[in-house]
Amino acid sequence: MSKKSFAVIGLGQFGLAITMELAGIGADVIAIDREEESVRKAAIHVPTAFVADATNEKALRELDVHHVTHAIVAYGDNIQASILTTVILSNMNIPHIVVRVDDDYYVPIIKKLGATEIIMPQRLAGIGLANRLDDEDFLDYYSLSDNFSVVKITVGHKFKSQSIVEIDPRNKYNVNLILLTKKKETKIPHASDLIESGDIVFVVGKRRELREFGDFLQGEE
Repeated sequence: MSKKSFAVIGLGQFGLAITMELAGIGADVIAIDREEESVRKAAIHVPTAFVADATNEKALRELDVHHVTHAIVAYGDNIQASILTTVILSNMNIPHIVVRVDDDYYVPIIKKLGATEIIMPQRLAGIGLANRLDDEDFLDYYSLSDNFSVVKITVGHKFKSQSIVEIDPRNKYNVNLILLTKKKETKIPHASDLIESGDIVFVVGKRRELREFGDFLQGEE
């Protein structure tokens, strides 16, 4: 598998967060913004942070953006710049182009112009907040599709310690435990692992089953 490389264009809070995360996992990242202050913040995390106009194809080519495998257009409120940048990246034949869009109206337009993936962080944040407020057992909520989600749950103080094989979440609740955190150490869970009060679990499943399993982990069954 060829190594992935990334260009993050637009270094507001969203773009900077992506840059920091990619840098943290050791990825090759080119970070670009028109604003010098934004670039200065990114330069703390990656050596390849540049002040440039991403709507200028020549400028992007001079920064070797045409050689990356993934480009993320992270503008928040400049749809014109997003459109122009997407077109340029598409003309460069970048294999994977992710574009942030905050208005549903522009989604089909951006897709037709060459985006391979659309991300709507405000919508995702709203969905997550609504579900966490609706069920306070959910510390975090990530929608994977219309049917499946991942939730982060802290095991309640009323819960009586049991091993995962005893709990049997897949057969009894139709959910899967994918991560287990004990005393700040996170790992992939095994059947013999003990689930105890205060542990944090990440669980994937459908909403109804997740809620039932969440009640179980609070000791409410």
